[in-house]
Amino acid sequence: MHHGTPAPHSRATRALHWAAALLVTAAFGLGLMLEDWPRGPQRDFVMMVHYTLGTIVLGLLLVRLVRRLLVPALGAREPGLAGWAATAMHWSLYAMMLALPVTGAFDRWARGRRLAVFDIVIPPPFPIGGGRIWREAHTYIGWAIAVFVLLHVAAALWHHFGRRDAVLARMLPWAARRDGAGSVRLDAHTA
Repeated sequence: MHHGTPAPHSRATRALHWAAALLVTAAFGLGLMLEDWPRGPQRDFVMMVHYTLGTIVLGLLLVRLVRRLLVPALGAREPGLAGWAATAMHWSLYAMMLALPVTGAFDRWARGRRLAVFDIVIPPPFPIGGGRIWREAHTYIGWAIAVFVLLHVAAALWHHFGRRDAVLARMLPWAARRDGAGSVRLDAHTA
């Protein structure tokens, strides 16, 4: 039974979604490479890029959260268990995307190391203890995000190929709509 799919997401929503996806992927990839990178100026530069990407992700997340709270339609979900699961998935990803840069920054500060974002050194806001526990938390949260993103992609593909609805298509860089007959129609002019 088809419950009707909402209209495509706005360009702003799609842009924020895909920008965050690309930045999280890039930061994750750099984070994996940092472990084996030889110490020196190049590693310091790559670390600064990693921290900068994390800071941009945090900024995009805050914009997304404000938009979601101010525009009720952005938080609308389909009824039933699938809608509940999608909402839980989104809020879990938001929580982890908030925790990841925070634990990364705390890791640096707790171990007495500098945190440079956009080549600007940011001092700790208060004394931070815990030492390496922040690094472990940062690593585990990073891998948890990777798992949740894979589940998110799997759910989108399930909607597209299993349920044959437009849930995936409405978040693609080009918009998707259902015509009167229920068929998916691509529309690049949706705001």
